[in-house]
Amino acid sequence: MKWVSAFSYLPINYGVTLAQMKDQTQRVIFDNNLNGSRIRLRLSNRYSSKSLKLENVSVGLVREGKLQNVRMISRGGSMQIELKPGEECWSDELEYVVSAGDKIAVSIYVKEEQKIGSVCVFWSKSGASVSVSETGNYVDGSEFKSRTMEDIYSFVREDANKGIVFYGFTGFQILTEDYVKTITAFGDSITHMSYMTNALCRRLYSEYSGKVTLLNRGIGGNRVLHDASSVSFIPGGGSCFGNAGIRRFEQDVFGEEQTDIVLVLEGINDIMHPCQFGHPDEKITAVELEKGYECYIKIARQHQAKILGGTIMPCANKEYPSEWMKEFEGIRCSVNKRIREGFGYDGYADYDEVLTDEKHSSYMKKEYHMGDGLHPNEAGGEIMADIVMKLLSEKCLL
Repeated sequence: MKWVSAFSYLPINYGVTLAQMKDQTQRVIFDNNLNGSRIRLRLSNRYSSKSLKLENVSVGLVREGKLQNVRMISRGGSMQIELKPGEECWSDELEYVVSAGDKIAVSIYVKEEQKIGSVCVFWSKSGASVSVSETGNYVDGSEFKSRTMEDIYSFVREDANKGIVFYGFTGFQILTEDYVKTITAFGDSITHMSYMTNALCRRLYSEYSGKVTLLNRGIGGNRVLHDASSVSFIPGGGSCFGNAGIRRFEQDVFGEEQTDIVLVLEGINDIMHPCQFGHPDEKITAVELEKGYECYIKIARQHQAKILGGTIMPCANKEYPSEWMKEFEGIRCSVNKRIREGFGYDGYADYDEVLTDEKHSSYMKKEYHMGDGLHPNEAGGEIMADIVMKLLSEKCLL
């Protein structure tokens, strides 16, 4: 028997109040690939400077479009849960039978006005969903009329890609008797946005029912070697980019989980950010970036986990000066060459080979990105998932 996460994202440190909620219900619905008889929630208010009062929290199963078997979640025996600034904890365990293939809903109701300062975010609409009621308590599973993310969160309104946001918890664990492998995807926005991980979930959960779970440990703007870039026009000045990968890797991948396989895709922001945001003192070399990857590999080995790398895709768009691209490509191509030569990973996914425009090697194929030349779209995510599934099969890891 062991606790395994069926769903989990990292809380993001925006460093500011992001929204105010009052007399509203938030509902998060996600796919589950685990069998078990007990559950618990990872409650979180990690990055908020204000306490967070959750009047009611419930779990239910979505069947034929309706919530069934709705049960209340407690902490310390109380249905009213208050999380202090910076606090994270597990809810009380609840006897609750779930099966691989179930859709699970977590509903949270806040009664009094709450300042929301700690949230999880993703972008792809092909996986989990989040809805927030205009008003009212719907933790009993009943339907409600929703507000839009743009209406609730100003930073989403200003985001061309329209993030999907939730608060109050960061993960859902199930106590299972099955032998389950946990795969953790670690990286920057390309991972965090979830286009690749959602596509990979669909493939894994269809082929390996009850035997594997996939977790997302991406942070948009994250770098391997440096902490968050200072960017004045982003809420909190760029704090949402998080601590350097080499500082957060062990805790975020192994701190709460028994991870078996790590998928790493990170490094493009180490190359881009110093030029983009005017921090020339933070420019890095290919060798320095490779040493960061070696740190990841060492930690994974210490935890008896397999670690699979990924080549860095191109990032060019017409707004970038040519001197930037010469610098970006020199580092990116050198790092990719080392990854392809073996480097130390247990295998690698060659995203660059498949997604790069054959006629313009510094550009991604236009059909695979979101319009900015950097972030894969749903189609790009599908291609990346294909590559990972092939790699997992070739390495006999599942």
